Amino acid sequence: KSATKAWAEDIVRPLKQIGVNLNYAPVVDLNLKPDNPAVGELDRSFSAEPDVVVKNAVEEIDVHRDAGIKTSIKHFPGLGTANANTDFAVVDVSNSWRPKELEPFQRLIQERKTDSVLVAHLLNKELDPDRPASLSRAVVTDLLRGRLGWKGPVVSDDMQAVAITSRYGRDEAVALALEAGVDLLVFGNQQTYDTNIVDETVNHVVELVRGGRITEARIDESVSRVDKLRPKK
Repeated sequence: KSATKAWAEDIVRPLKQIGVNLNYAPVVDLNLKPDNPAVGELDRSFSAEPDVVVKNAVEEIDVHRDAGIKTSIKHFPGLGTANANTDFAVVDVSNSWRPKELEPFQRLIQERKTDSVLVAHLLNKELDPDRPASLSRAVVTDLLRGRLGWKGPVVSDDMQAVAITSRYGRDEAVALALEAGVDLLVFGNQQTYDTNIVDETVNHVVELVRGGRITEARIDESVSRVDKLRPKK
């Protein structure tokens, strides 16, 4: 048994015991900057080489699937060269990001090893001159869905991350994420705990629809995609 498979089994075992059916993993970022505080320093990447990353990610995904747990490959379009963590700061990888960081995502999609894709809050002006990836239609819809051909659910990184709340605020970030094509909004609710976060977010989305900024059809698209993550009865 490989070390990766044994490690993945240790992760999956307690998840299955408590009924978890979706894990926001694996990390498929390339380890291109070993002192990267969000990836390299935390030993979150399998390798700097796409082949190694894909091989190990497949093993981790297969262990999850065998246990009936879906996964989410992250952090699209690649967080490997970041110099900060998006949870705590605005992160711009425009001058360091490399196109080969897309390769693990592209291959895992082609090999049908993808249940969902988690998009990062990083700013990459090579892909969108203004908006971070998670709020960018150019990244989510044009690049991920268009060029890479991903038709399934797209997940946000933590919507309470400083990288986006500091610039846009929660409500505008939610609107932009939906306009970009994100289907599932993640709220870690840990930096500042808010007992009303779910109700407030749902109410805000309802108002976006009522006001005409987001269409019902757009919401229906996301519901259909997210339904694919639910366990089959």
